[in-house]
Amino acid sequence: MNKIEAYISSGVIEAFVLGQLSDAETKELLQYAEEHQEVRSAIDEAEETLFALGQKGSIAPPAQSKNALFEELVLQMESSASEEVKKDISESKIKKEAKSFSIYPFLSAAASIVAVIGIALSAYYYNQWQATENRLSNIIAQNQSMAQQYNVVKNQMDQYAENIEILRQPGIETVPMNGLDIAPEAQAFVHWNKKTNEVFLNAKKMPSNDMDNQYQLWAIVDGAPVDMGVFDVAGDMTQLLKMKTTSKASAFAVTLEPRGGSENPTMEKMYVIGQI
Repeated sequence: MNKIEAYISSGVIEAFVLGQLSDAETKELLQYAEEHQEVRSAIDEAEETLFALGQKGSIAPPAQSKNALFEELVLQMESSASEEVKKDISESKIKKEAKSFSIYPFLSAAASIVAVIGIALSAYYYNQWQATENRLSNIIAQNQSMAQQYNVVKNQMDQYAENIEILRQPGIETVPMNGLDIAPEAQAFVHWNKKTNEVFLNAKKMPSNDMDNQYQLWAIVDGAPVDMGVFDVAGDMTQLLKMKTTSKASAFAVTLEPRGGSENPTMEKMYVIGQI
């Protein structure tokens, strides 16, 4: 891996797209982008990935912050309360001018009105605060979900990049293994490096196994099956599985065996096979 590939794989591209770089790091990245098309392409891919995640399910947070929203609610309620108080005071003045009763009953009534308004405003503010808290909690949860989705996609991209590095090694030969009658839709691929004897398995299209059994890879060497290791198929099978090494083989096959594997393959439970 050269210097530029290492720089791209370091995570600085994703940090730039998320706005997490310092000014100096941003300046350095932009300089690299001008000088190297690979860096520019990596930035574009990261931006497209983040945009796709946002389009898929994320809800953008509101333009106003929590404090700004609460301030607006307070101003609206104060304005509304002020109008109601003015109306009550105006009505009291009219009644005072129309009648010659004592002023004290009106003062008592006004005090009661102010008390009721105060209680109503307190309840309203509390309910609005709770609603705002709930909205903010939802926004935070949605953003956390988006971040988790981004991390999943990033991890998959990193794994794909690692797989590509394996497949680009000199001496790699790919052996497709197709499904037999027990599982016609099953398929797997063996990537065998004849220079290093390393064997990698892509089992993404194999059906999931249960807890009591495991798949076992076999290499056919001089007409006899040789154990190449056991494996499970569950969840995301993006990663290439590194199996045991072999210096020669005429075919590869996969059988379903009791957990831990068997000394000899169970022929009636052979799922896929591929000739070299």
